[in-house]
Amino acid sequence: MAKIIQVNAFANNEVAFVAWQLDVQHLPGCLGFHIVREHLDEHGTVIEERALASYVAFKGQHNTSGLAQNTTVWPVQKMTWRDLTLRRRRSAAGQRPAEQIVRYRIRAVGRWVAGLEQVVTVPESHRNRDTGVLVPHTYTGKAIALGYLTPAAFSNTVRATSQRPPFVSSFTNGVLSTQFLIRVLNEDGVVKKGELLDHLKTPGDWLREHLAGDVLSMIRQFFEQKKGRFFAALYELEDEELLLLLEVHAERLSLILSDAGKSKSDDAAGGAPAVAVYDTRNQPARAALRILANKPGTAFVMQDRMFNGSNHIGHNKFVVFVDATGTPQAVLTGSTNWTFSGVAGQSNNCIVINDATVAAQYLACWQRLQADVQPTPVPLSAAVKGGGQGDGLKAAHRVAISTPLGAAASLETWFSPNVPGKNSTPDVSKKVPPPPPAPPPPDMARLFSLMRQARQAIFFLVFYPSGGGLNSIVSQAIELGLQDPQLLVTGAISASQAMWGQVPGTATVPASSPYVFTQGGVSVVRATALSDRKLIKELGDFKLAETLTLGTAIIHDKILVLDPMDPVNCVVAFGSHNLGYKASYANDENMCVVRGHQDLALAYTAHVLDVFDHYRFRAITVAQAAGEKTHAVNSKRWDGFLNTRDSWQKKSSHRLSRYFTQV
Repeated sequence: MAKIIQVNAFANNEVAFVAWQLDVQHLPGCLGFHIVREHLDEHGTVIEERALASYVAFKGQHNTSGLAQNTTVWPVQKMTWRDLTLRRRRSAAGQRPAEQIVRYRIRAVGRWVAGLEQVVTVPESHRNRDTGVLVPHTYTGKAIALGYLTPAAFSNTVRATSQRPPFVSSFTNGVLSTQFLIRVLNEDGVVKKGELLDHLKTPGDWLREHLAGDVLSMIRQFFEQKKGRFFAALYELEDEELLLLLEVHAERLSLILSDAGKSKSDDAAGGAPAVAVYDTRNQPARAALRILANKPGTAFVMQDRMFNGSNHIGHNKFVVFVDATGTPQAVLTGSTNWTFSGVAGQSNNCIVINDATVAAQYLACWQRLQADVQPTPVPLSAAVKGGGQGDGLKAAHRVAISTPLGAAASLETWFSPNVPGKNSTPDVSKKVPPPPPAPPPPDMARLFSLMRQARQAIFFLVFYPSGGGLNSIVSQAIELGLQDPQLLVTGAISASQAMWGQVPGTATVPASSPYVFTQGGVSVVRATALSDRKLIKELGDFKLAETLTLGTAIIHDKILVLDPMDPVNCVVAFGSHNLGYKASYANDENMCVVRGHQDLALAYTAHVLDVFDHYRFRAITVAQAAGEKTHAVNSKRWDGFLNTRDSWQKKSSHRLSRYFTQV
């Protein structure tokens, strides 16, 4: 009898990733796998179990309601799976407590025949949030009775936690599943214009909290630290709740607030042309905080850092906590901007580093930023003349500082800009032949060096590191993957302009960008939501569309993970840095490179694979519809249903499962 020989699971505070392997290449009659999550107590005793949610019906059936069944009805036809409901329910906006301890039980299944143990169907339902009525989950078509083909195999035990000392890490859910949003917003039978935008902006709102994951609670808890002082460097600040948090703690706050947002003024009287207006996004928060900063006797310190239109940005989003003795103790950083879209609309990460040495390095950076005074435009919304960081600041940022984290792990802090002089990324996409490659800035050179040392796997999520992914971790990862087909390279890109293979536009021919790049061991997709336009149409909210879906950051993460299964040589890089030359040349940025902390590397990997897998099917589907010719989309188009024969096994990739089930 065939059997599952290895199951491995890992998790962050939101989702788990599970991989497994059979002892045969092809299991006759197999229609997939039944996966059960077993909840354990602190002693390892099973206290609850749930078959994992699944949404894809067998051919001949239809999931007309778009609601979940589970793997007793629709098994998993692949060798890896994301447990999206470990914390957050997907049929309704519910949430389970943190610190869940679980393991996974997996069995292969096929059509039930006499002699097989039959799979007992578990019905699914949820309670309508508005009416309290229990809603059974239904589908159309004839049910397929399933039976077990293998004995049960069990994963290792994992905990859904944000606590990975000295780190506390969390990830937003963001507006990934538009189908989920339509369903929960329509529970009361009507979706009002602007309803989703109102949910995302309103402090305490149930949907906002659901989409923000643990990020908002992490930021709140960071500011609950008693006595002491907070030193913050922020790029965007427009979220009502986070602004209020700063106002409440203003007497213990020193803030550097950069400019964000741009628009055009109305035509001036007499037909004068419109002019650029800067800081449109931060202006309301800046005005409110300036009132507090101008109060006599206040301890609140606020410094404007305005780069309006100078091709530089103050892109940091970090806060340092210094205790009552003046000793730095912790820093909060990551990719999350302090906006409603940052905390609830996009894919982001947020992390607290509870290490006094690292916190001191961030405080020193904050002090250098404070000393690097920028010209103050008059008015503040006007363009800046002579803006740009000084060479002294850049020189101080050219070398990383390494900090041991226990016996095995270490953390390097990088700050930018770190290349003295005026620099810009060569635009190789518009010059034939292209200019010689620019030497990488020191932080990017370090990342490239670590990437070249990767033995088995590179994972990444990026927003917009550069045009066409050039001079960034995207180009480096793809180059390495093409050189070594055994290297597993998996990543997702948000901005179409940053996708590998992007072709610049002309006055008559618009720019084009592929949805998928697959070759050898490389699989890179760009974030493509199939139902964005459907969502916009149903919500009737075109302002929201402009803000969240069309042309802005769906994935706002800046994450690189190397060899996460290697406990000694694993690497994870995170922070505000967009992971391309431009960020190193011209932006206020911070980046952490952590080596040898496997628990953290796997937590970030779970997030990368969650986002990648979500967009992979969407990107391939859109690419096929567009006639895009790549290895991933040239094969027969998947029809959106589970196969009713065992031939699905021939098309299932085992690269990820082989990597994550290695002993």
